[in-house]
Amino acid sequence: MKKRAVPTIIGNWKMYLETEKEAITFIKNIERKLSLKKIIKAKYYLAVPDLFVVTLAKLAKKGFIGVQNISGLSGGAYTGLQTVRTVKSVGASFTLLGHSEVRARGEDGDILAKKVSISLKEKMMTVLCIGEKERDTQGNYIAQLEEELRKNLSLVDRSLFDNLVIAYEPIWAIGKDVAATPNECFEAVIALRRALASLVGIDHAKKVSILYGGTVTKENASSFLKEGGVDGLLIGRASTDASTFSDIIASCHYKK
Repeated sequence: MKKRAVPTIIGNWKMYLETEKEAITFIKNIERKLSLKKIIKAKYYLAVPDLFVVTLAKLAKKGFIGVQNISGLSGGAYTGLQTVRTVKSVGASFTLLGHSEVRARGEDGDILAKKVSISLKEKMMTVLCIGEKERDTQGNYIAQLEEELRKNLSLVDRSLFDNLVIAYEPIWAIGKDVAATPNECFEAVIALRRALASLVGIDHAKKVSILYGGTVTKENASSFLKEGGVDGLLIGRASTDASTFSDIIASCHYKK
């Protein structure tokens, strides 16, 4: 598949930055650092706590601000939850869905499928996270990935795939000292592409960017784009340090 001209680099702040002051300082720093690096096409995406969206969306000139989850509901008597339309109205450009940490808190495939469907119907850039808990030597994990992807997208019409992004995050590599190898990543990407094509056909499947997430560093970031077959990266804790995050972004904008 032809490589995307500009890689999609998404940071997921989780709950590492807890105050608006910290968040504002980060955005000012990352904007300044990217300007100094003079990478014309450099841009970034940051999934932040909901309350930061309004402020940060106005400050991020080179970036896009999103949220880490949505409710999958369309409004009504649901205290403490947010709809896609709500977060879009205050500046959110995208949402993560199905992150392994959210799944670990009990989100099942049926709920996730509804969230993905609603998000895409609202034309929100939707980053669906998917990955295996462990990788067996028999290759059974490939069938598990494909089945999980089909279930998560079971309610989505093919016409909505333009706003879909898949983030492959092998759970066994997240937060560990050693990431998956580019070759291990490539094997999973091939399986996910095959599953997408079987769902909606190759033409629609080609529209979907696939990212890698799982212990990404400035040392290994570009190798996943060059050898791992992905179109970008989903970065956790490393995205909360402006210097590290800007270095990762710079390393991924390699010269042709």
